[in-house]
This record gives sequence, structure tokens and C-alpha cells, in this order.
Amino acid sequence: MKIKTGNVGFHIAFKVPNNDNDRMESFFETHEAFMRETHYIEGAVEPVVLCYAVMKSPEFNNPLDPNSGETGHTLYGITEIYNGPEGAQMHMQLGQQRAAMFAELVALTAKYCISGIIGAAVMRSM
Repeated sequence: MKIKTGNVGFHIAFKVPNNDNDRMESFFETHEAFMRETHYIEGAVEPVVLCYAVMKSPEFNNPLDPNSGETGHTLYGITEIYNGPEGAQMHMQLGQQRAAMFAELVALTAKYCISGIIGAAVMRSM
């Protein structure tokens, strides 16, 4: 399915000290397994996930100049896009049913989240 204006998504960015990357990556392994077990990539049964992507990069002293050196932190971003609010709400409902995973998300977000866009409509797409 193609992402289009009006779809609903999440994007959360984390800034993690390099010595805590294993914890973050362990969470993303658990989260990806959850997504694969409970979400669809096509059809009419929600949640249909149109995009699921986790990104990782060292944090550079100057983000426009990788030669500027690294800060000692790693940046992570997770993006999810759903058909509409029903899919996004179903995702949240299913996630909260996984108590340990959800508790870890809350803890990581409290400690490392630097920005979050939650349940927002896609305003431009290609």
C-alpha cells in the first residue's frame, strides 16, 4: 500500500549514550517481533502498518559534517504509518497488552526521547 496524505503515524527519536545501545536494540528486537506477530501489511483488518522503520546513526558534533567527530551518543528513530486513526489506536491497544514491552518503552522514552510525533496525520507523501 502506498502512504498518502491523511494516513496516521508515529515518529519517536531517541538520543542514547553509546554504553546503553544494547538495551535500546534489545527493545527494538522485541518490538519488531511484536509488530510481525500482531500487525498486517495488507488487507482490511487493523492494524495495517504501511511503514515500519527503525533508523540508527551516531550523533555527530555537527550533523551536516560527519568528519566533525561523534558525541558519544547514538540517535535512533522509529517511524510507523497506519491507514488512519483506527490502525494507530489498535496498535496502541495491542502494545499496551504486552506489559513488559510497554513498560520498557515508557522507561526508554522517559530517559532518552528527544522528540515524538504521536498519532499525527501525514501531510505530504510521494
